[in-house]
Amino acid sequence: MDKLNLMSTFVTVTEAGSFTAAANRLGKTKALVSTHISQLEALLKVRLIIRSTRSMQVTSEGYSYYEQAKKILDDIVNLEAQLLNESQSLVGRLRISAPTTFGELVLMPFIAELTSANPDLKIELQLNDRFVDLISEGFDVALRIGKLADSSLIAKPAGFTRMILCASPEFIAHYGRPDTIEQLADLPCVFDSNYRQAGSWGFLQDKQKVEIKPRIIARVNSALAAANMAFTGRVIAFCPEFAIHSMLEKGELVSLLPQVCNTQIPVNVIYPHRQHLSSRVTTFTQQFIAYWNRQTAA
Repeated sequence: MDKLNLMSTFVTVTEAGSFTAAANRLGKTKALVSTHISQLEALLKVRLIIRSTRSMQVTSEGYSYYEQAKKILDDIVNLEAQLLNESQSLVGRLRISAPTTFGELVLMPFIAELTSANPDLKIELQLNDRFVDLISEGFDVALRIGKLADSSLIAKPAGFTRMILCASPEFIAHYGRPDTIEQLADLPCVFDSNYRQAGSWGFLQDKQKVEIKPRIIARVNSALAAANMAFTGRVIAFCPEFAIHSMLEKGELVSLLPQVCNTQIPVNVIYPHRQHLSSRVTTFTQQFIAYWNRQTAA
C-alpha cells in the first residue's frame, strides 16, 4: 500500500471539499478516492473525515494531519527538484486567495513575473471579496486589504494603499468641486461595500478622525466597479489608489479634497500557521512584498 499516495489523496479531498471534486482533480473514480481515505484512516486508527450522503466534514484530527501531510508532500516535491538540479526554481502548486480588484490589477502582473522566473510553479488563484478560511478551503497564502481580525493566522505586512476620494472632470463641471467633506451628504456617491464602515467614509480633518455619511445612490462590492461608475461623471467614489491609478494618470478621474482624504489601509500577506513553511510560500511572500513596495514607491 502506497502511504504517500493515500496521503496525497487525503490532502486533495480536504482542499477540494468533496470526494467528487477530488476524484475529478486526481483523475480517479469517486469510489477509489473513498477507498483510499478509508485505508488511510485504518492505518492511522483515527477518523479523518466524517461522511454523510450529502456532505463531508474534516475532523480536528484530520485538519492536524492535513497540515503535516501537506508539508511532507511539499518537501518531497522540493527534494525531487533539487535532485534534478532545479533547486533555484520553485516547483509544485501554490493556491492563492486575493480580493478581486487587487488581484486583477496588482497581483496578476506579479504572478506573471513569478511564473516566468519559475516555469515549474503552478499557480491557482481564486479572486473574491469574502474572507476565505485558508485551512478548510485549502489555500496556501492569501492577500488581505484592510485591518485584520484577530486569528491564529500569520500575517506579514506588505505596506499600505491610500484611499482616494475621486470624481470625473465631467462631474466637477456639472456639480462643482466640493470644498468640504460635509458636502458629500448632498452629492451623489457610489459606495463600495468592501470598505468596512457601514454607510460612512472615514477622513482625517485637523488631525481628528471624522466619519461622513455620503449621499449613496448606488452600492457595489467592487472597487473597480465604483471607479468605473465615477468615470461616467454621475457620482463621487472613494477608492483604493491601486483601483484608480491609471484613471488618475490619464485625467479620467480627479482626486478630491486630498488634504483630508489621506486614509491609509494596510496590505497583508497571510498564511496558516505552520512550523515549517514551504519554499513556495516563503518566496511568494518575500518577492510580493518587494514588488508591492516598488509599485507604491514609483
